[in-house]
Amino acid sequence: MFAGWAAAMVLVGGLIGYLWMASESIEAELREQRPQITVKVKLEPPKSDQAGLGAGDEGKTAERATLGKKEVIASEQRAKVVDKPEETGQAEIERPQKSAATAGAADAGVVLHPHPDLKLIEETDQGPLPRIDEEGRQPWRVYSRPFDEMDTRSRIAIVVTHLGLAPQQTQDAIVKLPSEVTLGFAPYARGLNDWVQQARDNGHEVLIGLPMEPSDYPRNDPGPNGLMLANSQEENIKRLNWVLSRATGYVGVFDFMGSRFTAEEQSLKPILEQLKNRGLMMLDTRDSSLSTMGAVAQDLRLPYSAVDI
Repeated sequence: MFAGWAAAMVLVGGLIGYLWMASESIEAELREQRPQITVKVKLEPPKSDQAGLGAGDEGKTAERATLGKKEVIASEQRAKVVDKPEETGQAEIERPQKSAATAGAADAGVVLHPHPDLKLIEETDQGPLPRIDEEGRQPWRVYSRPFDEMDTRSRIAIVVTHLGLAPQQTQDAIVKLPSEVTLGFAPYARGLNDWVQQARDNGHEVLIGLPMEPSDYPRNDPGPNGLMLANSQEENIKRLNWVLSRATGYVGVFDFMGSRFTAEEQSLKPILEQLKNRGLMMLDTRDSSLSTMGAVAQDLRLPYSAVDI
């Protein structure tokens, strides 16, 4: 047994010794096989320094660093990405990047319909409510963000919800997010109509949150104007109208909480009927797998979409 241990120790010692002596040659071999990338970036000197450069000082300008087929040009004033065709003789294609300062600005040529459109408003005791006008125009279409129907690429709809309760974060979302992103506002937000105005001025399509009873009520409370199963149909429609009267210029509503309410078709259907009759759309956040909203919306032919992520 002792002889076996001794042989094993000799074998291990021999292996370690071999690796120690061969380490330099192994490392050199790995260096040769490993891809090598050398990047040199030198910023352009300030304009005050460039004024004194002569014809023989071209080497002092910004150096280019080539990474595969991408060529990154570092400059003190701007950064750009250039596609460099490989031995095709084609001209280089410059694609300027969108700066953070303009990331949330409305795209050129995309103008949202002015609001409020008085023809789409019904004045009631509860305040202004959306309606379909005599010409059949529906708020969800009139106030929607235009897009190029000739562009056949697949689309991804992104919605940021529950805005309006934290002023700074809401302002950041309106100004910094791309205008293609839809913004959803909480109905309890102060100055909601002002938030909606700012969002639309920046090119964002807008939704309003519709609070509904969750499955864990009363531990989680949808607020004083939430739709509740214990309420009468008239009371729930009154609460719906309160939400709809909080602002103008939105395309529809999204459900806030609502995992219990959306599972009860008998209570949900009159609410979706009201949205259909007022020319609005519904976004189902799918808080519950038991939601009947999709089936009811399909029966009513209500403009409807659902969150799938």
